[in-house]
Order: sequence, then C-alpha cells, then structure tokens
Amino acid sequence: MSSGLLPRVGLPEIRTLDGPNGPRTDYKRPVTYFPTAIAYAATWDEALVEEIGRVLGRETRGAYSVGEVPARMLLGPGVNIARTPLGGRNFEYFGEDPLLSGKMAAAICRGLQSVKVSACVKHWVLNDQEWARTVISVDCPERALREIYARPFEIAVREGKCWAIMGGYNAVRGQWCSHNAYLNDLLTSFGFDGAIYSDWGAWHDTVKAINGGATIESGVKVNPKRDAWEAEQVRKGVIDAKRAEEATRRNLRNLFRMGAFDLATEADKAEQAACERSVHSPEHRAFARRVACEGAVLLKNDKAFLPRDEKAIRKIAVIGPNADQYHSMIDGSHVHRRGGAGAVHTDREITPLAAFVERFGRERVLCAPGFRFENQGRKDAISVPGMPAMDPVEAAKQADLVVFCGGLDHSLDREAPGWANIYPSDKPDLGLKGPQAELIRKVAAANPNVVVALTTGAPVSVEEWIDDVPALLVTWYAGGEGGLALADLIFGDAAPGGRLPYTWGKRLEDWHCHSLGEGITYPGLLTGVDGKPLPKPLIAREFYHDGIWVGYRGFDRFGKTPRWPFGFGLTYTDFAIEPAGAQGGNYAVKVRNVGKRAGRAVVQCYVSKPESEGQPMPEKELAAFKSVTLAPGEERTVAFTLKPEDFRYWSEAKGAWAIPEGTCGVRIGFSAGDLPVRYETRAH
Repeated sequence: MSSGLLPRVGLPEIRTLDGPNGPRTDYKRPVTYFPTAIAYAATWDEALVEEIGRVLGRETRGAYSVGEVPARMLLGPGVNIARTPLGGRNFEYFGEDPLLSGKMAAAICRGLQSVKVSACVKHWVLNDQEWARTVISVDCPERALREIYARPFEIAVREGKCWAIMGGYNAVRGQWCSHNAYLNDLLTSFGFDGAIYSDWGAWHDTVKAINGGATIESGVKVNPKRDAWEAEQVRKGVIDAKRAEEATRRNLRNLFRMGAFDLATEADKAEQAACERSVHSPEHRAFARRVACEGAVLLKNDKAFLPRDEKAIRKIAVIGPNADQYHSMIDGSHVHRRGGAGAVHTDREITPLAAFVERFGRERVLCAPGFRFENQGRKDAISVPGMPAMDPVEAAKQADLVVFCGGLDHSLDREAPGWANIYPSDKPDLGLKGPQAELIRKVAAANPNVVVALTTGAPVSVEEWIDDVPALLVTWYAGGEGGLALADLIFGDAAPGGRLPYTWGKRLEDWHCHSLGEGITYPGLLTGVDGKPLPKPLIAREFYHDGIWVGYRGFDRFGKTPRWPFGFGLTYTDFAIEPAGAQGGNYAVKVRNVGKRAGRAVVQCYVSKPESEGQPMPEKELAAFKSVTLAPGEERTVAFTLKPEDFRYWSEAKGAWAIPEGTCGVRIGFSAGDLPVRYETRAH
C-alpha cells in the first residue's frame, strides 16, 4: 500500500509495510525476523520494547533506498485483547490485560516514531477473533468496552502519541468500524489527532466512512475522478464539510510527521542512509536474539534442572515438530502459510536443530522431529540438509539431554483472510497440534532429562504431560535467531526473562467466554433469533456476555484455578519481597535477589476496589509494573505512584468514569497469584 503522491503540492508517494515482527518487503529485500509481539509483551519491559520499535523503524525505512518509494509506516502494533486463547492472531497482540497491552503499544509507537516511521495501531475495536471477523457485528457492554477493549488504544494515544490507527473489519453494534462515528469520536476524546485508516476492503461506503470519522481508505490507487466526485459530495452537503476538512488535516498531519515533505533534505538523506546500513545487520540480529531470551517464559524447572552444564553433554536429541520447522517466509511459503499480516521475508531463520548443530557439531546432535507440520514424508532435516531423521524414542535413549520443540505453527496461529466465515480461522481447541502429547510422554519415559520448548501464540494444554517433564519453556514465535536463543537459555548463557501476558488455564471452559456455552458469546452465531441465516453483508453476530471478566479477572471472579497465573515466570535465581512503606499515593517494596545468579524481577502492582453503585469489581487489576535487575544478594526499593484514576471504573449509571467510595487495596508481588505485600488506601 502507498499514500500521498500529489506532485502539485510536493507530496511524494509513501509506502506502507505490513509486519509487526519485521517489515514485510519482498524476497529481494530480506529483513531481520523478530520475535512476535506476544514475546514483547512477555518481557514486561517498556524500555526494551521501545528499542524494539526503534529497530523495527530503522528496518522499515532502510528496506527501500533513496530514489525508491520510501517506506514510512508500519502497520502495527496490534492491541486487540485475548479474551479467548483460541484467537488466531493472539501471537500478534499483547495478551489479555488492557494496561500491559497499552503500555507495550505505547512503547512500540514511541520507538517507531522516533525514527519518523508512523505506527498504525490496530484493529479499532472489538476485532478480537478471526472467526467471521469481516462479516460479524459485535455488541459489548459499555463498561467492558471502556475498561477492557478500548483501554489499550487509549494508552497508545495518551502515552505513545500514536500517529495513526486502523479500524477493524468487524461491525460494532450493527455499524462497520470504519463508519462508526461513536467509536471514531471516542478516539478523539482520548486526544488522538492522527489518521484513521480502514483495513483493506473495510471502507464500505465513502460517504458513511468520512461522515463516520474515518480519514483514509487503505489499498486504493490515485483516482482523480473519485476525488472530483468526493469534492462534489462535499459541495452538495452529502459529505459533511467539517468531517472532510478534518480528514484532510489528519492525513496531512501524519504525512508531515513521518517526514514526507522532507525527503530531499540532506538531514533526511543522512538518516535514510544510516537506516539502510542497519537493515538485517549483525547488531539487529543480536538484538533480536536478546529479545527472544527476554521474552521466553520458564514455567517449570524442577530441582533447578535448568540451566544445564554444556560440558556434561555428549549427545543431545532435538525432537518434535518445531525442531526443524520454519515460521518465516524463508522457504518461499505464501504469506498466509506464515501467519498473514505477521509474515516476514528473511534469508536467515536459525531453527533449534540448526542452532544445536552449530553449537555441538552434527556428530553430537540427534535429529528426530517425530512428525512434521509440513513435509510429512521428509526423512532428513530441512534446516540442516542431509542430516537423517531418527526415531524419537531411540534418539532419546541415546542422548544425555532431550530438547522437545513442540507447540503450534502458523497453520493455526494465523490471520484468516476473506469475506465470509472462513474455516479454519481460530484454533479448534487448546491442544497441541498432532500427537505431541503422546510423543512427549514416550520420550520422557525413555529419558527423563527433557526440556520442553513450546512455540505458540497463546496458552495451550499441557495437562496430559506436564508431570512427566522437569522443565518447560515457552518461547512463543522466537524469530530468526530463536534457535540460538533457545540454546542460550538451556545452557545458561542467558536467563529466561519473560512473564506470562496471559492466565494459563487448564481447560478451555476456564475462560469465561467459553463457560457460557457455544454460541453467541463465542465465537458468535450465523442466525437471527428466528434461527434463519442473517442477511448479507453482516452474516454473523456476537455479544460479549463475559463483560469485563476477561483473563485473570474472570478466573478470580468464578473461582477458576489456573495452571499458572497471569504475570508468572521463573528465572535462574529467586527473589524476596517485603513492604517498604506507603505515603501520599506512593507504595514501596524492597526486592532482594536471594539466589546465586544475577536476574531480573518483574514487580507487579495491582489494585482492588469496593463494589460501587451495585457494580461488581474485579478482585484485582494490574495498575503498574517495573523491572529491576539485581546481582546475588543485592536489594533495591521499588516504588509505585498511583493516582485516583488508577482506581476508576466505568459507571453505567452515570455514563462516565467514576472513583469508588470506600477502602481500596494495593497489592504488590511477582504475579497475579503471588501478591504478598498489601496496603489499603482511599482513592479520593
């Protein structure tokens, strides 16, 4: 896509690129393949994520040289909420919590825009699944809209100063997002003054779109006849003149911000040359490797099984379908076989198998995928050509250490294209793809020294095998350096830095939207109340009966005990926490590293509110978080400053934000399930 191209006013054509985990170019322009956005959220590190934004911005600008149509917009970040673990695009988003999602989005926006690349935060709003996403109307209680689904966008606007936002494909309350004046004016109420893009094909009617507050249609070419027709509709009063003028101002403002009118300046050319030199550079690849380590979440580590002593390993067995599987487009796969909008062209993706071969040599590594997501008949390795594939159980018996690389691929974690109820779209269930659970049990029975590394965009079921293995790492989609990062983590060159951006349930019904029965709450219905098919174009409908009870809020409310709580994650050391006092809105704790290695603690602050106006309140809600890196024995004070608005709720009675009366709680710890420090306060 491109925009601009008005030579009479000195406006050149400006290119827009897809790819929240690396700008998607073409095969002739490989870029650094970064971990996906859910891994950024798992870092819980705003400074790191802002730097990710800067690097993605440099790669976006540098992918096209001076003299070519410049790239100055990246379509991301995506901040839709993971109300269900089955959502096909959860890997592109930041998890279940609106505050964490918003903080990550704001950081990405600041990073991108610091190098004059426009962020385009998406998909506004309630576009939280792939099932029927282009033909569905979603209804949602106003409180849930304000507190959960709109909140990440608000934070991206207020703290990230994002320059552009993309509307969702879906309709909200019967009206397409791109035509919905209520939604688009809500963005303005947050302080947003940038461009509002439609998604591709989601601009259904020019008059309704402009009058509804959208400012630019994506995916169309220069068309003077259409421009003249639109001007005529403004003169006739069919298109509101104020809306048309505002759309023009917003679009031009975005172009000015990204430097579209400065391309001929020496300063811009120098910046551009520096960006071109940085694309796919060793420095960017090393940074991607670090991000993969910081986002990896260690969920189980019995008896300090990890890290392993590399010198004690004579042979290592790399088993499972993700041992030798590509997740980028490096092998020529179509964009929708590699996730859709999140797909990346690169010429470097180091699989776990290739990484361990690089580290140990071929003679000490045993390759045993067991079964494959693709190329099922292949008898040798793909990423290490000519290396024979063994029987997994036999390989496990011969090895000192087994690394089982399992999880999912982008046939399930994917964008579902098309204008219909496309199938498959979201994931069918919580299970691992194929017979992995059985394979893990067999391998663990043959050799108990097993590390399971899961590639996934959201929680999956571990219940059948979790008690059979001593260690579990979730690496998400770890990018082009992901195999190397996995080896770093297993042998202690790096420590897993991630914490869960999801509550990890045991059964699908643990998530409240799935406990209400199949149908209108999720994924939706293709019929009306009379049981007959709905008329086109909106052939599906859905109502968010789960309200605000998304993620840990719902687990708490309905007494569901998760396998692991939101915010949970182990590392290679241990931390202690104790109160350090509260005064004037400041709430402090002392955090001490009580282990033998340096490590990073993610200190999390939650608030609780009393019931007000008869409205139930969550048991706790994330209000703030900070990371602190400590040497063994080191102690540091971490303080959080909370404001009255951190305790607010949306009053259905008043149709406005309100501060509750009575005593509120402040809880601080290391996860939603581990909050030992507690203070009480009044929000006023």
